[in-house]
Amino acid sequence: MKRVSHICNYLIPCMLSLFLAQISFGQRIGYVESQIIYDNLPEYKEALAEIENLTQNWRREIDEKQQELNHLTQEYLAEKVLLTQKMQNERLSLIQQKESELKEFQNKRFGYKGMLFIKEEQVLIPIKEKVAQAVERTGKINRVDFVFDKSSDLILPYAIGARDLTKKVLAQLGVELTEN
Repeated sequence: MKRVSHICNYLIPCMLSLFLAQISFGQRIGYVESQIIYDNLPEYKEALAEIENLTQNWRREIDEKQQELNHLTQEYLAEKVLLTQKMQNERLSLIQQKESELKEFQNKRFGYKGMLFIKEEQVLIPIKEKVAQAVERTGKINRVDFVFDKSSDLILPYAIGARDLTKKVLAQLGVELTEN
């Protein structure tokens, strides 16, 4: 009985380490540079331009509202000594109302779950899903077990160029790589 127990104590760890070694050596890893892929996709560039245009228009509206608020405030301060207490309160109330409208406008456009966030989801997520599907197809075609994104926060200090699937993903998307 001691002999069987003694053999199991040595045999099981040896078999387990052989099994784990086989698993670790059998995995193939590739990588892509998603920023290069996105930079070469015309629809991504169009989506970014559309979002930038909306952002500029909203910023212009915010600037106009801010200038109107500044004008009202300066006007109030200049005429404050000439106004009755009731008129001062009315002007202050109007200024506070304009301030709250401005903050609400900014929040609706640029705040959490604001119009910018919603627009980015509507426009960019389908493109990102399309790229993810192309990466998955490319990984399957090239029999790669894992595909990492070199452009992400993941630290990938060294990668062999032969495992770079970026050009193959672009080919899956029907886009040619343009050198910058």
